Parts: sequence; C-alpha cells; structure tokens
Amino acid sequence: MSGTHHLQLITDRRAVRGDLATAVGRSLRGGIDSVQVRDKGASAAELFASVVEIQRLARGGSARVLVNDRIDVALAARAHGVHLAAKSLPPALARTLVEPWQLVGTSVHSVDEAVHAARDGADYLTFGHVYPTWSHEGEPARGVRMLADVVAAVDVPVLAIGGIGAARVDEVLATGCAGIAVISAVLGAEDAARATHALREAVDRVAVSPRRAFPERRD
Repeated sequence: MSGTHHLQLITDRRAVRGDLATAVGRSLRGGIDSVQVRDKGASAAELFASVVEIQRLARGGSARVLVNDRIDVALAARAHGVHLAAKSLPPALARTLVEPWQLVGTSVHSVDEAVHAARDGADYLTFGHVYPTWSHEGEPARGVRMLADVVAAVDVPVLAIGGIGAARVDEVLATGCAGIAVISAVLGAEDAARATHALREAVDRVAVSPRRAFPERRD
C-alpha cells in the first residue's frame, strides 16, 4: 500500500494495548508499509516465532517484514531485511551475510553516524528521536533541523522516528525524508487500524517528495 512516503511500524511489547499480533494485523489493514519486529528481551526462538506470525499476517499484501538486530533470525525466517542498532554488526558486514534481496537498515542519531552508515552500505537509515518520546525519557529530542541535515548529508533514504503523530507529519516530511517509523502512535492507540489509517492519510497528503524514496521490494 506504499505511497510516495514510507510508513514503518516498529514492534514493542511495552507500548502495545492488548495482544501484539492483533495490533500488528490491524495496522497492516490500516496501511503500514513495513513492520520491523523488535523484541530485545526475546530469545532467538521466541523472536523467530514472532516474525513468522507477523509474516503470516502480512501474507498476500505488499507490506514487508524486517527483523531488528538479529541477522540469524532474519535469515532463518527469510524476512525482507534486518535493521541494525548502534551495537549491532556494522552494515558492511551484515551485507555479506544477508541475501542480496534483503534490506539492511541502520539506526543513526547524528549526521556523522548517518554518513558513516550510508558509506558502510546501509540501504536506508532511521534517524531520531525527532521529538520527545517515552522510549527515550529524559533525553533531549534532536529536532527536525537535524533531521533535515541528515537527509541532506546522505544519498540513502531516511525514516524519521520519535514522537511523530499525524499532526507532525507535514513538518517532518518537509525535510525530504523518506517517511516515518512509529511505535506508540499505533501500538498505544485504542484502535490500531484507525490510528494507522490516520497516519497513512496524513503521509499521503504531503506534496513534498522524498529526497530519496524508500527502496522498492526486491523479492
């Protein structure tokens, strides 16, 4: 269901109301383009089971399923890609391990980190947190100005994350970023499908095109 801009959901059991799989399924119906499965406390077997369940929910649609940090799980599940954190393996090494059609995403928090990750082979970046957010309580937000600097500094797509709801979509996408990644804006909502649909509508209304669009599916 991807439009010009990309909409990614990142899973977090701490943020979800009720059952995670139910919320993810509803978000898929609402228009999510990709789901990044993140569960830092899970074992490899537990994470694999979660990924397979979300792949089942996404089957038949255009949404992609990626795995946070665990390259082994991404390979075992034949996920659409892996998303690397600051303490993960570097993108260049990850690229040698995954299949050519699998994406390698990387989280960055500064212009220097973004430039390094892009040069190291990341297919896309996630930058944040743009606004204050519960998941980084007490940490100063980096703001849309730094987001714009990151977007201008690299030749790969950049997703913005952190405290972004429908009301902030215009300001965020005006930077030329490829889209947004969300957690609580969808998982913390009473109706995940309705919350996703509101974000989808807000994202698709923006006339500014991304400087670099999110990569197309390779599978």
